[in-house]
Amino acid sequence: MIVQETRIKTRSGHQAVSRHVLSGAKNEAIRLIAGSDYLLKDWMKEARRENIRYGLRHIAFNPSEPMNDGQLAHFAQQICLELGADPDRMTLVIHQKDGGAHGHLLLPEWQDDHVLSSKFTWQRLEKIARLEELRLGHTLVPGLLQRL
Repeated sequence: MIVQETRIKTRSGHQAVSRHVLSGAKNEAIRLIAGSDYLLKDWMKEARRENIRYGLRHIAFNPSEPMNDGQLAHFAQQICLELGADPDRMTLVIHQKDGGAHGHLLLPEWQDDHVLSSKFTWQRLEKIARLEELRLGHTLVPGLLQRL
């Protein structure tokens, strides 16, 4: 499973990422599993209030083998646990494209009393992806190497 993370700057706002995940024209179907556009906007307001450089964390994940919405949601919750994010404070969107599904997880950087951990996130996300592939019996797919 390929997992990619992007941190969205507070000054950029939520609109671009929201348009991408909630209304991407190239998708056959878009399923909102949790969260909303309103929450993305609200989380950006919280980040501005707390004077935090990044307001949202966008984590896209693309399995190489089919996964249903429940399995994709479970993977998103595992990411939340790994990063110290509240799973009840996530926006999760599933895109159906070319016969396969991939997910977009958006998390607020500000988690009511702390900022999400950003230490070694690439390695941590890779670990979660490999563990999920093992749990599901999928072929292990090494992720894309990050540039240093």
